[in-house]
Amino acid sequence: MTTKPGTTVATKKEPITFDGLLERMKPRLEAILPKHLTPERMIALVALSATKTPALRDCTPISLFNAVMNASRLGLEIGQHAHLVPFKNSKANVTECVFIPDYRGLIGLAVRSERVKHIDARVVYKDDDFDYQLGDKPFIKHKPKLDGDRSEKNILCFYTVAHLADGTPVFDEPMSKAEVDGIRNRSRAKDNGPWVTDYVAMGKKTVIKRLCKYLPQTPELAAAIELDNRAETGEIGTVSDIIDSTDSVNQAVADSTRQRAEDLKAKLSQEKPPEQEPAPGPAAEPAGAAPTKGAGEPMF
Repeated sequence: MTTKPGTTVATKKEPITFDGLLERMKPRLEAILPKHLTPERMIALVALSATKTPALRDCTPISLFNAVMNASRLGLEIGQHAHLVPFKNSKANVTECVFIPDYRGLIGLAVRSERVKHIDARVVYKDDDFDYQLGDKPFIKHKPKLDGDRSEKNILCFYTVAHLADGTPVFDEPMSKAEVDGIRNRSRAKDNGPWVTDYVAMGKKTVIKRLCKYLPQTPELAAAIELDNRAETGEIGTVSDIIDSTDSVNQAVADSTRQRAEDLKAKLSQEKPPEQEPAPGPAAEPAGAAPTKGAGEPMF
């Protein structure tokens, strides 16, 4: 084939390979990852996930890129605190990668705010000694039976307890297995993915997400919960879509302003005003003496 001088020949673009995409991610990862994670480690975790789940290599590059960026911006280690899950998009006839935070990832994001000290999520089996009470004197008592039947069919309920920075405990009504299964049945992944392979972990995440409604939330925690909700219904989003949206920014500003006002009010209530000496009153006059103009008399 000959070409005229000064002309160029259009070449067909090579498809982006899985490994090539990971290499291209490095500069972006370096810009957004927190200090405890390096681009090399994040890429190694993605590659390890693809080894365990080969279908990740068949995902569309854009969906894989967004999923890894979501985990990176939230500072969640893939395989430990978040997962990359391939889903078949039958309408587009492609496989898409979806970012799904683990229950441990949600706990980590909650305690980063320093207003939440600890969160503990538990599963209760029918053989356990379990009791709880709501009202003005709420409590939860749970003594597991170690030699009991700890299979999925013997699960009674899930619950979670959080402690705020000042030690105040916060918990919600436990969720029965039937309630958790009701949420599972509304998920597009009810028959595959973590609901099948990690049912207990998904149950714990379900009660943690519900309790987080009553806890102080950072923008990152709120974004992780929203992304998880979208993943359940098949909607793909990014952290930037949520955190950087107008509504989210306005809400973050309002929350920050309210918190500063509460902190200032608490600080002022702890400070005692300086003691003042009482103002001197009018000097006592000898009996029968004519009144004179003194400090106790109005100036005007």
